[in-house]
Amino acid sequence: MKTNTEADVRSDTAIRVMAIFFAAIMFLAFTTDPIRTGTNEGDRAPPLTGMAYNGSVWTNFDINDYFDTNWTAGDLDGQWLLVDFMDTDCPFCIRSAEEVGQNADYFMKLQGDWQGPIVNFVASATELDIPGHETSRAEIEAFRDKSGEESCAGNSCATRDGSSHGFVYIDDIDQDNMKAWKVPGTPSYFLIQPDGIVAWVSSENTDEEVSDAIFRLTMGA
Repeated sequence: MKTNTEADVRSDTAIRVMAIFFAAIMFLAFTTDPIRTGTNEGDRAPPLTGMAYNGSVWTNFDINDYFDTNWTAGDLDGQWLLVDFMDTDCPFCIRSAEEVGQNADYFMKLQGDWQGPIVNFVASATELDIPGHETSRAEIEAFRDKSGEESCAGNSCATRDGSSHGFVYIDDIDQDNMKAWKVPGTPSYFLIQPDGIVAWVSSENTDEEVSDAIFRLTMGA
């Protein structure tokens, strides 16, 4: 009895190819993160990188260093993150600097008796495309530390509202981070869960203060 060996080989090859194809589909289904990356609430926060000033030196910053992908809701040991997109020549940023500093001191547990999880603060300092908005690392340092001879929005940075800040400032003068996060203007705030998921965005909650959002979301998580 004759058989078509060539046809059998083609059939076997097709079966193997289909098996590999379906195996690849299954692998992707089980390993691909179903959460989209973006800046809406529920999205996974986009990359946020750059050189950051901590009050003494500039060092590399990577937002992923703050995240714990194994964090689960209700775990008060997880540390949240508040990202503040600002401009050192932005009048609104200057006026809000005092409140931002007070919130940072309280929720980072530098001052006060906050009983919830630590909420780290990070500022991403950009240079908006507006006349008179010309910044530099020296100006970022002066704004953070409330010191020096640099000018912020036409006045000495040392005269801005509030005291010096105890959190890092990222150099985003080129607007790379601001564009990646699609920030509509400054100041803009994003509250990120310990696992890297965006929990709250100020532009989507204009009637809620940052501190109120932190209380509501971290203590109810």
